[in-house]
Formats: sequence, structure tokens, C-alpha cells
Amino acid sequence: MTHNPFKGLRWQEQLTYATLCLTVVSLALSWRIGIIALCLLTSASILKDISTKSFSFTRPKGLDKTQKICLWAMVIYGLLYVTSAIISENHAEGWFKASLKAWFILLPLLCLVGDTAYLTKERIHALLQIFTAALIVRFVICLAISLTQLAQGVPFETVKDWQSDPLGMHHNYLALYIDIAIVFLYTKLINTLNKRNYRMQILQLVAFLALLSYLFLISSRSGIVALAIAFAAAIIHLLFFRKQYKLAFTFIFLATALSASAYFIVPSVFDRFVALATWTDNYYPDDRVIAWECGVQASHGHLLWGYGSGDYMPHLVEAFDQRGYKRAIDIGYNTHNEYIETVLQTGLFGLTVLAIMLFSPFAAAISKKRHNLLAALAIIVIACMCVFEAMLNRQMGTQFIAVVYCMLILLLRPSQNAGS
Repeated sequence: MTHNPFKGLRWQEQLTYATLCLTVVSLALSWRIGIIALCLLTSASILKDISTKSFSFTRPKGLDKTQKICLWAMVIYGLLYVTSAIISENHAEGWFKASLKAWFILLPLLCLVGDTAYLTKERIHALLQIFTAALIVRFVICLAISLTQLAQGVPFETVKDWQSDPLGMHHNYLALYIDIAIVFLYTKLINTLNKRNYRMQILQLVAFLALLSYLFLISSRSGIVALAIAFAAAIIHLLFFRKQYKLAFTFIFLATALSASAYFIVPSVFDRFVALATWTDNYYPDDRVIAWECGVQASHGHLLWGYGSGDYMPHLVEAFDQRGYKRAIDIGYNTHNEYIETVLQTGLFGLTVLAIMLFSPFAAAISKKRHNLLAALAIIVIACMCVFEAMLNRQMGTQFIAVVYCMLILLLRPSQNAGS
């Protein structure tokens, strides 16, 4: 990474890059501040492109054909929800859903019509390092809050419940942030193993363990499963592509040891998996399983186009009611699955658009020409998290995923990415 990522940039690019740094820090600490930061980023990007006269709808600078296809897939996904809002009978709800997806239109369009050549791999990695550091700061703040609560006499059983961490963020969305930071640290670590930079390796390992501890403390099953699947993909990469057998088996041994340690230190996390593994035909102890089944049931007869983003919820509530799932109705539950949620809102057509948006950058990342491990693992994490949570139904999900996807797509420059 360059020691000073601002070096060599024009003042307009420095301003835009500074707002990017502010954005990734804000997303790690508070999604509400993230909205302000993203608005500032939008303004700075427009100012940069106007003052440097770099707007171009036909010849985007710094992008190749594959990158443009991936960015347009994001735009089309966002526009799909604008169309759905227009045709929905409940326009207020439809436009609310469309507003949540607005970042998938705005951010990739800024990349498509402006000059992104200054966002090199090193500068994007610097952004991810800043984001990782901000997450660790958040973890330290949460630990300090918990210790203060203990000192004030709050029962330990209350203090240790971090499903909404002490700063109040939903654990599954926070788990997504943590997983992305962990896979970033992993890719940095394996790329420095042969460089004998022990100080950096120790720092990366400490950060890795801190974030892993954070993940277990917030008790996010989906985050743990997504990270495990990404880790399996990383091991396959080491074994079959890099042919680093000793390193692969070392990582497997360390992962097994860490999992065993976590089982004894935070057994409550593993107890939560039992709820998914022991359900029977007559008893469903896990809310998520019921929500999935009700979502599938509600989609019957409207598979092709869905109900519309503004009109689908009454049909899901009806499925909950038929199942006797009153708790979901009382608290306004969704299906807790982005793929099922998409089918209900926009049908199989919308699901196809979502799949193209999610996996077109993945297909590029694993190609021999581009081969970007970070992008591939990050997309695996996001796609897995969408199985367990409607990740694009809240600002804390859409903001983060839109920003990360734009950064990952900008990383897909063949000349820069060998082994990254």
C-alpha cells in the first residue's frame, strides 16, 4: 500500500478520496452518519467531474467492458425497484423500497460517467484498511461500554448479550461488515507471508483475532456460516490454484483450534445452531425457518413478476397468519432471505437481475485474466448473508453493499490484480 494515498492526486481527487475515507469510517460506526457521508461523497464526485470536465457517458475513464457491465447491472437492479414502485398500488411503500435501493443507481452511475482511474488497487486497499481499523475502534468502544456497565452493577448476563452490540447495530448487518474486513485481512496476510514483514503480519493477525472475537460476541450465525464458506473457498484456492499445501493445512488446523476454543469460551453461539439442526415436522424452534416457508408459500401464483415492492407485505402477513406465526405479524417480520424477498417483490425476473448484479463481478474475479481473490471472497460473503437476512431491506445493508460492490468492481483491472 502507498504510505500516502493522497500523493499524486489533484485537489478535486483528494477531496473525493477524503470523502470516501469519511464514508467507510462512517459506515463502520453509524449508518445514519453514513447517509450524510454518502451525500458528501456524491457532491464531491460531481464537483470533481464537472471541474475537471471528465464526464462521459460513452467513454468512462479507467473502466473496461467487464467493469462497465458489472456497474450497469447494479444500476438496472436499482431501476427495477423504481419501476416496481411506479406500478405498485401502495406507492408510499413502493417508493420507500426504491429509496433504499437508490445507492445502487447513484454510486455506480458516478463510476460510469466520471473518472475513476485515480482509484487504484492500492488506494482501494487503503480504504478497506481504514474501514477495518474503524471496526476495531468500534469493538474497543463496545468493550469499554460493557466494562463500564459491569462496574455500575449491571448483571453480567445482560452485559454479555451483544446481539445488538452496545452501540446498537443489528448483529447480522454488523457481521457482514466484520466478515468483509476479515477476508480483506486474510488476503493481505497471505500476500505478505513471503515478504518477512513480521511486524505487519503480527498486526494483521491481532486485527484478525480481534474481529473474529467480535463476530462470536455478537452471536451472528449467518455471519459465522458466511465466513466459514468463504474460508472453505480460500482453502480450495490455496490447494488447487496456488498449490500451497502446507499453508492450507496450517490454516485448517488453526481454524479447527479457534473453533474449538470458541466452543468453550462462547458456547451460546453454537447452541443457536442447534435450533436450525433439530427442527421436526411439527416443531420449528427457529423463526428464520418459518419465515422462509411462509415466504415461499406467499409467492405461489406470483412467481414471474411478484406482487410489487409496495404490495407484497399483506400477502406475506397472510401467510404468517395462516401458519399461526403471530410474533412475526406483531413485530413486522420479513422473510429474512433476500432471494425470497426479491421473488415476492419483483418475481423471478427480479431474482435474475439480483443474481446478475451479485455474481457478474464474481465471474470476473475468478477469471484467469483478472483473478482477484479479495473480490471473490467478499462476494461469497455477501451472497451467503443474503440467504439468512434480507440484506437490502435496510439502509445499513444497501449503503454498505453498494459502496463495497463499486470498490470491488473497480478492483477488477486485469493489469493490476494478479494474485490480489
